[in-house]
Amino acid sequence: MLDLSLPLGLRDLTPDHSAHLADLSARLHEVFAGFRYRRVLLPTLERLEVVERGLSSAALAQVLKFVEPGSGEVVAIRPDITPQIVRLYAARPDALPDPARLCYDGPVLRAREARAGRPREVYQAGVELLGAGGASADAEALVVLRRALDRVGLDQAVLEVGHARFAGAVLQAAGLGPSLRAEAEEALSRKDQASLGRLAGKARGDRAARRVMPELATLYGEGALSRGRRVAEVVPAAAQPLAELEAALRLAARRGVREVEVDLGEGRGLGYYTGITFAGYAAGAGSAVASGGRYDGLLARFGRPGPAIGFAVDLEFATQALERRSPRKARRVRR
Repeated sequence: MLDLSLPLGLRDLTPDHSAHLADLSARLHEVFAGFRYRRVLLPTLERLEVVERGLSSAALAQVLKFVEPGSGEVVAIRPDITPQIVRLYAARPDALPDPARLCYDGPVLRAREARAGRPREVYQAGVELLGAGGASADAEALVVLRRALDRVGLDQAVLEVGHARFAGAVLQAAGLGPSLRAEAEEALSRKDQASLGRLAGKARGDRAARRVMPELATLYGEGALSRGRRVAEVVPAAAQPLAELEAALRLAARRGVREVEVDLGEGRGLGYYTGITFAGYAAGAGSAVASGGRYDGLLARFGRPGPAIGFAVDLEFATQALERRSPRKARRVRR
């Protein structure tokens, strides 16, 4: 008998569910277009070498690859769309002058589930601002994300912001070797202050940095910026990342983005974040409904150096949050 089941981690989307995702994507693109982001359509297959340049070694473990029968090349099914955007930007400077504001939607596929019950195929819609750096571009990304979430009915979603180099500056100054650094980053992801204290005791770097290292696990929520300033006073390398973050938040606040939470101990990412990072969290969703950040180092890997920032909205988690709203609120966001 023919087995009609799908491979592990994949699923069909019924007409109602498909329509909901399509409507969500359409409303997001209305906002993107309002900020002059232009849509691009990208293939699901890429040469493996392109994908490898755009992801960390950990993320590469999630890549589904095979030999293309016609050419014998090793190709990959995209696990992330940002490297594709960068590849297009590097290949077509004639069509994409600086700054380039691009938006997209589509599925990405991972080789295995990120965690139990999480589909391997994820539908995203997002934006990339290429060739623009500084606080103004950082603030623009925050404003576009806030307006996009508001437009689809996730006006209660919380924006959490951080900086990829802040915690790293402290760990570097503390003198952690590669293995201890990996342990410290894992402890940070758990907000494990005790483990950070233990690891600081094994470090051989600056004494002041070792002393404040456990505080990285506490630099979130109310007063996070002021506590971060105290850390930066004793770890000078952390001062610049903090200043970049505060400048972006000031500009974003002038444009209406005032309700944000700060987490200076956040260390997530796919291996290319170099500056401000941010994520959107909504009640009812199993994980972040959106995430992104600055990735200035990535463009140089593709031969067209420059600054860049972007984010992606996870359509599935956004839909999940919307479907779990109260019926009265759900009616309010329908067309």
